[in-house]
Amino acid sequence: MMMGYRTLYILLWVMPACIHTTKEPVSLIVSPVVMAQCNQQVTLHCNVSSTRHHLSIRNLSWIQNENRLCDIDSAGKVVEHHGHTQSGFRCRYEQGQLSLIFEKVKPLESGTSVKYMCKLRSNVGVAKEYTTVELQECCGNVDAVVTPKGPTCTFTRVHPGGDVHWFHGSTKLADGSLKTNTSKSVDAGGWLTITSSLEKKDNKKHYNCSLWSPKSRRYIASSLVQDAHPVKSGAEAGAGAQGPLRILFCFTLLATLLMK
Repeated sequence: MMMGYRTLYILLWVMPACIHTTKEPVSLIVSPVVMAQCNQQVTLHCNVSSTRHHLSIRNLSWIQNENRLCDIDSAGKVVEHHGHTQSGFRCRYEQGQLSLIFEKVKPLESGTSVKYMCKLRSNVGVAKEYTTVELQECCGNVDAVVTPKGPTCTFTRVHPGGDVHWFHGSTKLADGSLKTNTSKSVDAGGWLTITSSLEKKDNKKHYNCSLWSPKSRRYIASSLVQDAHPVKSGAEAGAGAQGPLRILFCFTLLATLLMK
């Protein structure tokens, strides 16, 4: 009985050591999550690692869900497969690294539901690894106008979402103090458009609309809403009156030169 326990004890120590020292002949190295900034280029890298000295890559590819985006064949040639993604991309290969480069990532091509797989076939085995792209919060543009019903703000290319808060000066308008109408829509790429109107006919006051992000708990965009017909600056305001005087001056100068 003691011999049996001793044998079991030795096996419990030896087996993990054997498992730990055993290494696959080829593997892939990717980042589990790649952070993408709004409207900026993002790159997904896939590095081939092997314990063998004579590794021959037969095929190396990037695949988005079930759609193959690019391949490297045995000759090292890059083949791109466009038409499966909404975001423009290109691929680059050098020294065992295949890079998938997006100029700008759209919301529908980010998040945990979209898997990017790097897949390898070689003379010593196969391997695959997954990564995802996390798009940071975005707001592309703010359009602020004054309509007959009141000030209106439209936030476009918003991700992942937000709430519009209205201010008069530095004072936030409490819920219910003034009626607001807000609508949201999503385009084909997953970008959100948020339009909010403040029912206030007194357009002489200046209001501010700000987009609040629940994700980061901060304002990510803001705009001052002014009258649709602003008072012109001094130079612009005087242009209409100065026009006839300028013409009269030119004719007077021309007549004087001709008389000489």
